[in-house]
Formats: sequence, structure tokens, C-alpha cells
Amino acid sequence: MSHDNHNFKEKLIISATNFAREKTNVDPGLWVFINNGNIFKSINHSGLFEKDTFVIRYNRDWINIASEEQIIKTAFHETFHAVQQQALVGRRLGLKSDIFTEDELDTLEHEFKDENYDDSVDTWHTHLSELQAETFAAYLFERYKKDLEKHEELVTKYYKRFINEE
Repeated sequence: MSHDNHNFKEKLIISATNFAREKTNVDPGLWVFINNGNIFKSINHSGLFEKDTFVIRYNRDWINIASEEQIIKTAFHETFHAVQQQALVGRRLGLKSDIFTEDELDTLEHEFKDENYDDSVDTWHTHLSELQAETFAAYLFERYKKDLEKHEELVTKYYKRFINEE
């Protein structure tokens, strides 16, 4: 992620992602991109987590119309998907999760399969993975509001905290 030429809202989503990464100990190998909206299903598609490449992509067109609160909560939501995937990878390596039960990991593994995540039937929002990510985003947003008084402070402290690593 280049730190050049980002407007304030783009800096805000990167900073909020970095804040969430730090709070959840997400692997520094997570990459974050802001892409033009043409790779998303619509302007209302805020972002996505690509589990196979460990990448978060945010929709620049959506960022431009979103409120600052929506931007921050979206960053927290997408970062939590990285936490979920990290736990699944850890389990495959024989590590026990401190966050998720085995039943939750079984459900997440099932939901993260491409064939089980079909947003054309509009049921994806009922998945455990999405419910957890939404709950986490709401929780972390409340914590964030206690830690930092202004969005500018978040950008100042977290914008350059993580750089995409090769």
C-alpha cells in the first residue's frame, strides 16, 4: 500500500485497519489495498477480505460516499475476517485458538469455502463469520471512541503503522 495520494477518507480506512490489526495481533503479512469500484459488485460494496491471498480490498467509490463512522466500522469488520482466517490457518498447523471454539472454527471453515459463500442468494449476512465480524466492529468502535477523540488522531497515530510486506 503506497502512502502517497490518499485523501483523508482513504487514510482513515487504512488507519482504522491498522488500529484493528494492532489490537487483534493480525499477522503483518496482511496486505491492504484501495481499489477502484469496478472490481466490486456495486458502489455499495464497501470492501472484501480475500482469504486465499490474505488481502483486504476497499472500494474507493464507496469510501467517497461513506460516512467516517461507516468507514471505520468497515475496516474493523474486514480486519476481523483476517482474524478468523488466521485462526483457521493456525488450527491447520495444530494450534489451539484463544478466540474461537472448535465448533465455531468448524462453522467458519465451512462458511469460508467459496461454494458456501454465495452472495447472490443474499444469505451471507446470516453466516457466523459475518455476525462475528459485525459484533466485533461494533465493540471495537465503542472502544476506539474511548481511546481516540478525533478521527484525525487515528490517522496521525495509525496511518503508517503497517506497510504491506512482500
